[in-house]
Amino acid sequence: MSLPHIQLMTRRNCCLCDDAKAVLEVSAAEGLCSWEAVDVDRDKALLVRFGLDVPVLVLDGAVLFKHRVTQDSLTSALAGLD
Repeated sequence: MSLPHIQLMTRRNCCLCDDAKAVLEVSAAEGLCSWEAVDVDRDKALLVRFGLDVPVLVLDGAVLFKHRVTQDSLTSALAGLD
């Protein structure tokens, strides 16, 4: 079974995005997921879709979390995928 892969919709100079990155780094280090940061400012379609509404964690095309995510909430969401 492969790890869930999360896309973090983000932009530069976003403190909430930095917080979400820290949560994802811990989860990835614990072997719960893999992840990548996607700068919405570099893709017009993503900018239209998400606007200033970042950070957004996307899993398999579906929004998993918006704006704030805690380590406990992400761990619980990932555990529910099994």
